Amino acid sequence: MKITKTNTAFTATFMVFATLSAKVCGMLRDILIAAMYGTQTAEAIAFSSASRIPVLFFDIAFGSAVTSAFIPVFNEYLSGKDKNSALDLANRFINLVLILTASIAVLGIVFSRQLVNLIAGGYDADILSLISSLVVILFPMIVFTGLAFCVVGILQSFGRFIIPSVISLVSNAFLILYLVIFKNKFGVTGVAAAMLISWTLQLIIQIPSLRKCGYRFRFTFSFKDEGIKKICLLALPIILSSWVQPINNLINIRLASSLAQKGSVAALDYANRLYIIFVSVFAYAITNLILPSLSRANADGDKKKFANIAGSGIRYALIVIVPVMAGFLLLSKPIIQLVYERGQFDAESTKLTSSALFYYSIGMVGYALQEISNRVFYAAQDGKTPMYISGVGVSINILLSIAFIKIFNLDHRALAFSAAISANIMGFAAFFIASSRNQGIITKDFIICVVKILISTAVMAIAVNGIGVLLKETALISRISACCAGGAVVYFVCAVILGVGEIKEIFSKVISIKKKNI
Repeated sequence: MKITKTNTAFTATFMVFATLSAKVCGMLRDILIAAMYGTQTAEAIAFSSASRIPVLFFDIAFGSAVTSAFIPVFNEYLSGKDKNSALDLANRFINLVLILTASIAVLGIVFSRQLVNLIAGGYDADILSLISSLVVILFPMIVFTGLAFCVVGILQSFGRFIIPSVISLVSNAFLILYLVIFKNKFGVTGVAAAMLISWTLQLIIQIPSLRKCGYRFRFTFSFKDEGIKKICLLALPIILSSWVQPINNLINIRLASSLAQKGSVAALDYANRLYIIFVSVFAYAITNLILPSLSRANADGDKKKFANIAGSGIRYALIVIVPVMAGFLLLSKPIIQLVYERGQFDAESTKLTSSALFYYSIGMVGYALQEISNRVFYAAQDGKTPMYISGVGVSINILLSIAFIKIFNLDHRALAFSAAISANIMGFAAFFIASSRNQGIITKDFIICVVKILISTAVMAIAVNGIGVLLKETALISRISACCAGGAVVYFVCAVILGVGEIKEIFSKVISIKKKNI
């Protein structure tokens, strides 16, 4: 499939829209669950802990390696060999992932109680028992997640971005439908079962598109296969480097479960999910779009094109992430009030969650920079550099978290803050190393663009703060809407006046597409 500039603009726009819609649905899903259970009930604590554990083990065992290691090698086969050879490689890789994820799922189910005691041992026996029963239900999700990610890599390599971009939307929509229809009729166990089905759908809806690409499943596998060897060698350091989030989550669960305030785990979970919704919408959309292009540029030896794609992706991410971070820092409490405060989620839950969100938000830029910079390394088939950077980041987070909680006796906010510090250290380190190896990412225009973004964000922050003060007596939704709308207008107007080229490019493409459709 030949991807033109118009196709790329449309695809990028659709991916952002689909990802944003999926995240909004994910937020609505969390709102419904939060309203039913709050942050301090046994169900809230158990579900927050249990839903993290299978994802934690998937991230530790595979992380982003399923796509990040597979896509570069698969594209190398497509470019250097033929489609059938590439599909044969894909089939062998899918079988490998199936075997490994199924094995982990079985072990997780058999040893669920031991895992729960290890990860969340600070709770009482009844809560630990409930967490263990939910973990048994949820662990098979890693099989469907692993296979779904494999299919995403194949479809994206064939230029099919639309279906992969909506899988999370379908998954979250199904879970919302369950919560609206059945509410708490089957208890938290029913919610866990519905979540398992929702993850299964991520694989199922991609199968028709996969078949159109010519793929047919056959049970065949060999460790001696050169392509599999290459993927595994590339995957190992990628897996190690992707341990940052799961290890941070593991630390948070363990330390937060021992705090006097038992709602800390759920509060951190809700805050982190809301934070990830916004930081990942654009970071993931950009990384998913540019990774196949970066891989092809690397395979063709086109260094200039490689650097241009990477630099452009980072600039677009910063244009959005920097003002969003400022907005979250300014509006963390009213955002949590608007999104979650209803039902069992009371004022105390809002206080716990909003304070965690504030400190998580400090790491937004670092998170985005690391996501995109890591894809630059992976496209160049370099998984070791992200691994070393992540090792440093994890070490810093562990040391800070333990010091904050065990030595200085701080509360759950310190866990969010330590995660933000490590995210920024890793993100900026990855960005500067990637830039030093690829001349053309950091240019004079790039630096000027960043300065203009910072100025526009500062002006926006002043405007948002002023709007908030003027409307402090108005309804919450009106105040937040005015702050967001007014802030966005001020930011984009300021960016256009300062001459941020990417903003103008977006507007020009939107106008050209409209003219073609008239």
